Amino acid sequence: MAESLGFKAHARLLTMLGEQLIKNERIALVEIVKNSYDADARRVVVDFRGFGEAFEVLPDSALVITDDGFGMEPNVVRHTWMSPATPSKARAKRARPRTPLGRAIQGEKGIGRFATFKLGRQLAVTSRAEGAPIETTLLIDIGVLDDAGHGSQAEDMYLEEMAAIIDTSAPVIFDGSGPMASEHGTQLEVRGLRAEWNAKLVREVFEDVGRLEPVMWSASGEDRAAAFEVTFCRDGVDMRLNVERNADFQAVLQRAVLKVEDGRFDPVGRQFVFTLDGREEVLSIDDAQIRGLKVFRDHFLEGTEALPRPQCGPFAFEFYVFDFSATAPAAHSLDRDEKALLKRHRVYLYRDGIRVYPYGDPGDDWLQIDVIRGTQSARSMFSNDQTAGFVSITQEHNPRLRDKTNREGLLEDGPATGDFVALIQTILAYLRAKPYERYAAANRRVRERKLEGKRVDQFVNAMRQTANLPSSATKALDALEDSLSAERELANLRISRTEQLAGVGLSVETASHDLIAAGQEALRLARRLLDDLRYHDLTSEPIFAQAKALVARLEFVVSRFSDVQGLFVSTRQRRSRIDVLQLIRKVRSMYASLHRDQKIDFDVDGAGKVIAETTESALLQCVINLVDNATYWLMTTSGRERRIRAYALGADAVVITDNGPGVREEDVPFIFEPFYSGKGDEGKGLGLYIARQNGLRNGFAVDVAQSPPDERALAGATFTVSFDSGAKS
Repeated sequence: MAESLGFKAHARLLTMLGEQLIKNERIALVEIVKNSYDADARRVVVDFRGFGEAFEVLPDSALVITDDGFGMEPNVVRHTWMSPATPSKARAKRARPRTPLGRAIQGEKGIGRFATFKLGRQLAVTSRAEGAPIETTLLIDIGVLDDAGHGSQAEDMYLEEMAAIIDTSAPVIFDGSGPMASEHGTQLEVRGLRAEWNAKLVREVFEDVGRLEPVMWSASGEDRAAAFEVTFCRDGVDMRLNVERNADFQAVLQRAVLKVEDGRFDPVGRQFVFTLDGREEVLSIDDAQIRGLKVFRDHFLEGTEALPRPQCGPFAFEFYVFDFSATAPAAHSLDRDEKALLKRHRVYLYRDGIRVYPYGDPGDDWLQIDVIRGTQSARSMFSNDQTAGFVSITQEHNPRLRDKTNREGLLEDGPATGDFVALIQTILAYLRAKPYERYAAANRRVRERKLEGKRVDQFVNAMRQTANLPSSATKALDALEDSLSAERELANLRISRTEQLAGVGLSVETASHDLIAAGQEALRLARRLLDDLRYHDLTSEPIFAQAKALVARLEFVVSRFSDVQGLFVSTRQRRSRIDVLQLIRKVRSMYASLHRDQKIDFDVDGAGKVIAETTESALLQCVINLVDNATYWLMTTSGRERRIRAYALGADAVVITDNGPGVREEDVPFIFEPFYSGKGDEGKGLGLYIARQNGLRNGFAVDVAQSPPDERALAGATFTVSFDSGAKS
């Protein structure tokens, strides 16, 4: 007799699905953070609690993820969270595809909770819905499933037999106090961690989570619906990884050869519209220069001359193209650290402002750039390393571009995905064939002019072989060769000295990194000690006052080291609006102790204001050099008041002047030359040279004033720092 049967899932399905659907711990954490995004959280804190010094997992280690989203009611925790693959989010997405904050809902399959079981064995979920008087806590331990081997009791356990404890209570975590200062949200505390964590993995996970939203939006790029910040903490202390990442990356973008910003593809108008280095460009896909590109022909025009009709919807894009060659001009040259940073970023894909994985990872080639370069030619497409950027789509306008279930890219279902990829390849191929090739050709001409000097030897040898050469001409050629030989020896000496100084600088930089790390760790431990003393009600004891003093001293040390760190080459900062006189005051504070000992009065005139659009590290290095020179020369004087003065000269220049011995007239033509120093053996002759070169690269000029610019100038050396029209605001 026929009967109806239902499926009964074994409990180990929880771990099996986690293994199949969630590739690794990095993706697991991203899925959890995306759930916070869907809950309209403005802030998510990922806290590594109780880990070892190198982030190794200890018995009490826990990964705690807390958000300030709208939280869950007890019945939602009981009936929705505890129901894997629930259709609740998919239904909500169909009824209302955007959250109250205007965000497009990311999840819809109800599998995100498996990410927690990928991370660890024990889970505590605490949630308070917005406006709810109580907090709900759910405790789950699936550790027994790890022992579900042959013959074990857990092997035959069914999913409904997995016990979970649910409780409600007065708010404790979401009571409006604490780090989140929120009365609603959700916290996941995961213990029994599965991964072998370390400092490298923590940073990789942070970079993954940090890439959920684009890190390279242009200043005039599209506005996002709401702020969404993810902070990584260690035992409750912000690791400040996001500040470091954004500053470094934005600085490197300034070195791009091509800046393609505010780009969009309009399928109705059949055109790309974008700004290229600030100029608007409109490029029709029906234009001959597009149709002539092989990547476009092969996909859209194979076997037909008909006008192509791409099946994908509109999309936005931004690209930054770099020159990795050793012959790149100064404005676009990249050092080793900058190249390494760029190699960690490729072209990302974002849907409604949230990243689609794994597109953009260093090992991913979703645009098949390596294939194109291998089958056509290297000049037909940029390399993956030299191009960073993003493409942005929306669910509303590109419903056919859907994620795979395992979160590993787009489904290749129908022509929409292929057309979408081909159009991105097309715009990149155009940029390589046209604008970048013009840049490369201009560069080649510059290099050829520089090579002219190397042909002098060839001309000299040719002249010597000329018959009946007068003796006077022979002597002149001998003198010319001697002069060239001397110039080459001097150039080699300068290169050698520069390399030696660079080696010293790198050694100091390495040591400073170690000292800063040690200082920050000491500060973290000191703050924890202070918290422990407060917890044990020892605030009235002498040791509490000593601990507070220790924290203050360590904060001062870390702050000063951070100021110095900004001078190193590897520390990059993007151009920003800088109050120049305020920066000079910062330098004054750095010299306060020395000036006090040497009885030097450093006055920064508050009248006037200069706001410059430049790189803070370059300007800081310049000002430090000028102040250091003034201090040095004032220290050589005696018997009179020692003074340094800085003031605004109009709206686009500042003056730094002193009443020291001044610059000698015979030194004026040479003080900005490398290795020329008026300090004799004490000077390296590189300070002013580097200051001027940095200025040329960053929008300002440093000059010595041969006559007083106005009555405020003192009687000694006077230097002006002026900002060009693109660097002042």
